[in-house]
Amino acid sequence: MFSNKTLILIIVGLVVLVGGVLLYLYYPKGEAPVPTTGGQNGQATDQAPSRMKTLSQEPVLGVAVEDRKVKYYLKSNGHVVESDFDGSNSSLFSSSVLLNLLDVSWSPDKNRVIVLFNQGGEIKKGFYDHKTRQSVSLADGLKSFAWSPDSGEIAYQFINSNESNISISNPDGSGWKTIFETKIKDLIVEWPQNSKISIRTRPSGLAPSVVYLIDADNGKFEKIIQETFGLAFLWSPLGNKALYSETDENGKNLKLKVFDVDSRSSQDLNFSTLPEKCAWSKDNKTIFCAVPEEIPSPLILPDDYYKNKISFDDVFWRFNLETGERINILKDKETVAVDAKALLLSPLEDYLLFINQKDGRLYSLSL
Repeated sequence: MFSNKTLILIIVGLVVLVGGVLLYLYYPKGEAPVPTTGGQNGQATDQAPSRMKTLSQEPVLGVAVEDRKVKYYLKSNGHVVESDFDGSNSSLFSSSVLLNLLDVSWSPDKNRVIVLFNQGGEIKKGFYDHKTRQSVSLADGLKSFAWSPDSGEIAYQFINSNESNISISNPDGSGWKTIFETKIKDLIVEWPQNSKISIRTRPSGLAPSVVYLIDADNGKFEKIIQETFGLAFLWSPLGNKALYSETDENGKNLKLKVFDVDSRSSQDLNFSTLPEKCAWSKDNKTIFCAVPEEIPSPLILPDDYYKNKISFDDVFWRFNLETGERINILKDKETVAVDAKALLLSPLEDYLLFINQKDGRLYSLSL
C-alpha cells in the first residue's frame, strides 16, 4: 500500500503530465504561446515602439556619422563611443581620457579631430589622429577654425598682439600660410567649397553681422551677405546655398531664409527657427528642421538662446526648398521633450540624429 506521501507525489506527477499533453495539443507544433507586453496588469497593447531613441546615457559632444555607425565623445571623460543609429551594438571606440572637454570637431573623413578643452581657466586646442594616434597641441593664437572639404587642411583665424589673419595650414598646424589680413576680431571661419573660405561676424539680434567669401588661392574676398541682425548661418553640402536667420534690430521676429550664392538671392521660408536646428539633405534641396512650437516675445534671438536663457520645445519637419512641400516627420506623440541642436542625417537618410539641449544626451529619430 502506498503511503500518503507517495500518493501525493503520484497525483502531482499525473497533473503535470496531463497539463503537458494539453499544451502540446493546444499549441501547434513549432509554435509557442506569445506573452503580452506593454499593458497595465499584463494586458496587451497595440502601441508601436517609439521612433525616437536615446543613444547615450550622459551628455555628449562631437557627434559624427560614418557608414552605419555614429561616434560621439562623452563630455565627462572624453571616451569615444560607437553604436548603431538605434543605439544597439554600442562599444568603446577610444578609451583615452580627456577631462574638461568643451567641443570636438571631426574631419569630414571622420579620422581626425580638433578638440577644445579647459586647462586652468584657459581654452586650449589640440589635434588628434585616431588612426595614427598622433597628438599635437595647437597654438594659443588659433581661434575659430574649419576643416577643408577634403580633410587635408584647416582654415583659421590667428590672433596675437600684432596681427589678425585668416590662414591655412595642415591639421597639426604645420605648413601654414596667411591668405587674408583683417582687423575684425572674433570671426567665425567656415570652408564650404574647396576654393572658397567663408568668414562672418558673430550673430546677435542687437548688432548686424556680415558674411564674406575668400578665394583660398589668391585671397580675393567679397561680401555676400550685407549687414543683417540675428545672422546665424548653415552651409549646404555643395557650398552653393546656405540657411540663415534674420531678426529686426531688437532681436525679434525671427525668420529663416535660404541664400543662393550663385544668384546672390534670398528666399524667406515662412517659418521660424535657427539654422543650427536644421540639417541639409545630400540632395542639396531638402532640409530637416527642429522648429520651436512657441517663441516667447521677450526673447532676444539668437543671443538668449546661446546664453541658455530659453529652452524650446521642438517639433520636426522636412522641407523641400524647390517645391515648398513641408512634412511633419514626427506625428506620433512622444514623451521626451526636445530642444534639438547639432542635427545630422545618417548616410542613407533613414535616421536623424541630434543632441537634446535639455539633457545634453544624443538621440536618434527613425525616418
